[in-house]
Amino acid sequence: MIQSLLRSMELLEVLKEKNRSFSIAELAEAINLPPSTVHRILQTFCEKKYVMRDERSHTYRLGPALIPLGKAASRGIRLQDAAYPVLTAMSSQTTEDSYLIIPVGNKGLVIEKVDGPNHLKVVEEFGYEMYLHCGAIRKVLLAYQSPSFIDEYLKNIIVHDRAFPQVCPDVLRTELTKIRQCGYAITQGDYVNDAIGIGAPVFNSEGELACSIGIIAPNIRIETDAQLNRQLKSVLHFAGELSSDLGFVPSGPSAT
Repeated sequence: MIQSLLRSMELLEVLKEKNRSFSIAELAEAINLPPSTVHRILQTFCEKKYVMRDERSHTYRLGPALIPLGKAASRGIRLQDAAYPVLTAMSSQTTEDSYLIIPVGNKGLVIEKVDGPNHLKVVEEFGYEMYLHCGAIRKVLLAYQSPSFIDEYLKNIIVHDRAFPQVCPDVLRTELTKIRQCGYAITQGDYVNDAIGIGAPVFNSEGELACSIGIIAPNIRIETDAQLNRQLKSVLHFAGELSSDLGFVPSGPSAT
């Protein structure tokens, strides 16, 4: 009974991870079960609408009954609780300090930090707050705000208040557009001399921006493109992992 339940959960995991439609044969191969067994599991899931069957292509994908379950689960998850093991793993892999930052008005607030093996004694700590254009991890938050928010930010914070670090509004707007297109931010010496920041967005079950995570490292530990790309890959991986933990499912190609 338990083994059967575990295999059923494996089937749902395959559908979730790939986010596309599967034939019975593909699912059977993915979880190493006979097609007849997979068919029985799918019939049960279809009855409860956890899985939907496309009658034209005879393929299966996740169903609408999972949406309220995911929302209910995500509401019970405290962001820091979900993020801490992810940040711990990211610090272990990158050997750098990892940060979780949320937007609070025009600023980004550090609500969780995990020291890496190569811990920096300066930079930022829990509760530290700075404007959203300061550093990669915060710039990601700004890049994913609405166009009207960004317009007001550039007008009031950058032009009127001339907030630190000072930057040309047009240059910042271009940078924010690029960040949103790429899905990450990289800054060098933005507000901390001789340091590189890498940040990526995290989304919740509604597809909304929940926070950003990332690392800050001294230039001497990221001197080559290979080192930078390796650290960026890690940050993107863990941002995706945390998004998944919060119930986010990225949009994928529609079934044909």
